[in-house]
Amino acid sequence: MQGSPTPINRAAYALARRFLLVNKALLFTVILAIVLSLESPIFFSWANATNLMEQVAVLTIVAVAVTLVLGAGEIDLSVGAIVGLTGAVMAKLMWENGLPWEAAIPVGILVGIACGLVNASLISSIRIPPFIVTLATASLYTGILYIITNLVPVSVPIDFQFFGQGFIGPVPASFCVVVPATAVIYLLATRSVFGLHVVALGGNPEAVRLAGISTTRLRLALYGLVGAYCGVAGVILTAWSASAQVSAGSDLMLLVIAAVVIGGTPLSGGKTNVFGTFFGCVVIGMINNGLVLLGVNPNFQIIFQGMLILAALVVDVQSTRLLAALAQRERIAAAAREAAFAEAPIEA
Repeated sequence: MQGSPTPINRAAYALARRFLLVNKALLFTVILAIVLSLESPIFFSWANATNLMEQVAVLTIVAVAVTLVLGAGEIDLSVGAIVGLTGAVMAKLMWENGLPWEAAIPVGILVGIACGLVNASLISSIRIPPFIVTLATASLYTGILYIITNLVPVSVPIDFQFFGQGFIGPVPASFCVVVPATAVIYLLATRSVFGLHVVALGGNPEAVRLAGISTTRLRLALYGLVGAYCGVAGVILTAWSASAQVSAGSDLMLLVIAAVVIGGTPLSGGKTNVFGTFFGCVVIGMINNGLVLLGVNPNFQIIFQGMLILAALVVDVQSTRLLAALAQRERIAAAAREAAFAEAPIEA
């Protein structure tokens, strides 16, 4: 019949449809870019692009690491508190103790790793769900932050501020950290035994234990890595703010989880999508950036941000269900073709 799709066209259409469903965050990014460019002529200016890169740097560094945690079927609600604590520790060491930034940064990252190891140890030793443990440790780390800062912002030296406000060529220095940090997590998730074990832990924890893989060591490595990335994010956030703020990282946890889920990593675990998480962070950054460009009242920006993130999450859940339904339909069709082929008469 003329006009009916050929097998090649059907295959191309199915491939394109699957690509868009798996990479929903990329699709959201393109749609938002088109809408915002039509509404604001300066959206595609380089000045606005660098501003957007600076805005998403901290979120992206933390989110790509948390992608592995969600892929393992677990969660870390303490990341915002760890980012704030590591920044305060570094600021205290530099401003009040005269420690050079070359020494303060490694100390801050080690503090982040220690916080992550505490999370992992508590989860493994007392066998309490990660949601409860990290919710409690978030309060613990925030309390330590309040004590060491005495609820007063701590300034940082001028040369340290380069990591959050400086440029390497035309690109913000903070974004120059994002690219290799994302690449490392991508390689760990897709090209390493560690990444395979993380996904296996999220998909079938009992099978991981029966295979002789130490879930305790795996969890220590996983949460320690997240703590290290929180330390790096603490460097950038503190340098960008030119001080360690008491409220630093307070709204980070929600945005991180939203970015990871929008990027295609399910909360149920068993799958990671670092590439999607990167664009999930871009989507959230574009939402915030667009609200400012459109002149939305700051008092309403948080409401609109929450509504748009919720809408993106709803679309993500529905598209995930659609992808599963399409996969099931393809399996049924393949089985039907095999059955028809097996029953077809053999011509002499």
